[in-house]
Amino acid sequence: MTARRIALVCMTPEPDTNELGHLDLPSYGIRRILASVVADPQLASAKVALVDHKRPDVDAYVEAILGFEPDLIGFSIYVWSTPCLVEVARRIKQRKPDCTIVFGGPSARTTLFDLPPYAPAQAYLDAVVSTEGEAVFREIARLPELNRSALRSIPGLHLPASGVWMQTGHRAPTLDLDAIASPFQLGLMPKDSVAYLETYRGCPLSCRFCEWGASETSKAVFSTDYIARELEAFAKQGSPSVFLLDAGLNLNARGFKNLLAAEERVGFLKSSLFWAEIYPTHIQDEHMQFLSKVGTSYLGVGLQSLDPAVLKLHDRPFERARFEKALGQLIGVTTAELQIIFGLPGDTPEGFRRTLEYARSFPVTVRAYHCLVLPDALMSRGRPGWDMRYDPVNLAMQSCLGWSEEDILVMRDELDRATQASGGKAGKYWWSFPRRS
Repeated sequence: MTARRIALVCMTPEPDTNELGHLDLPSYGIRRILASVVADPQLASAKVALVDHKRPDVDAYVEAILGFEPDLIGFSIYVWSTPCLVEVARRIKQRKPDCTIVFGGPSARTTLFDLPPYAPAQAYLDAVVSTEGEAVFREIARLPELNRSALRSIPGLHLPASGVWMQTGHRAPTLDLDAIASPFQLGLMPKDSVAYLETYRGCPLSCRFCEWGASETSKAVFSTDYIARELEAFAKQGSPSVFLLDAGLNLNARGFKNLLAAEERVGFLKSSLFWAEIYPTHIQDEHMQFLSKVGTSYLGVGLQSLDPAVLKLHDRPFERARFEKALGQLIGVTTAELQIIFGLPGDTPEGFRRTLEYARSFPVTVRAYHCLVLPDALMSRGRPGWDMRYDPVNLAMQSCLGWSEEDILVMRDELDRATQASGGKAGKYWWSFPRRS
């Protein structure tokens, strides 16, 4: 096998407001894949390029990729990058048909590639990785020959074939998470940029509007030693902030225990801004003590809807009394943001307005999101009768059970006016309300 030439491609989005200031938030998922290739002795001779233009410039991507002359390309796609990078792949395949193109990332699912803007997928991609990508992509890169026949030998892939998808076999979640190479520990992340931390993967919940709980649940966690090495790497690269990528700070007891022990050993989080999601009704004293010790932190608290019937419809557990008690505790030790969604199937404009008023009754910031029909969430796990219509490009809900198309548009205008009147901020699909006095 000649030295493999591998291009890894992503599009890091520019923030649609300046609310994060000048923080540098580099793409992490693609660098996880980069680390898996760089750390593999069998791929020591491989030439690897990371292509990220941070804007939807198809011509610039095509020129950069073809200039590198890769024989294997890995695209990592999200909602914001999918239209651009699919078009890039189309053009690359037309001009270099022998190049093997693999798609991965949260939006890389067969349900998405079957949508009209992206079908037929067979015309521009050779495989889709719908599971954890590190080991899968490494195995692809090791293949003696890169062709669709050889790809069939690797479990965990979906291969397009004349309008249908062939699954190459089941791939269980990674049992030894410590075996996953870290881009931080290998020095592959930019200096002075935001750090990303994982203590476990997946989610014990399976809310239909969220992609976290769609994958097969694993009990594996990153060890205390691994997390400590991550924190030490963050300190070495001068990270000003740490984003916890876990589904929730308190949704995996073993993962939290290891995080707590690693921080006690290293002490890095005390000197940085710590960002995380937390599930309020699962909060225990140990979580409050941790947050108190860490100091400066910012927690996202998912409420989504006040209506128990709506939450039950989406398999989202909720106990109002426990929620209010937990939120009161959090407010005392950290900066919290309540997060809600409008356009959820089964909800109504009136129900959402009640949720918004309830959320704003607490002394916290409130962020309202336009419901998106994500591939591993509502797109594949919506209930019969929800009658969902959504934009196939940006995946924004256009109408569904309880919401007409006019209702959605009126609510967007209403939120625009409300955030402006309150001194809040808004992006394309979110509206942030400041804490009320």
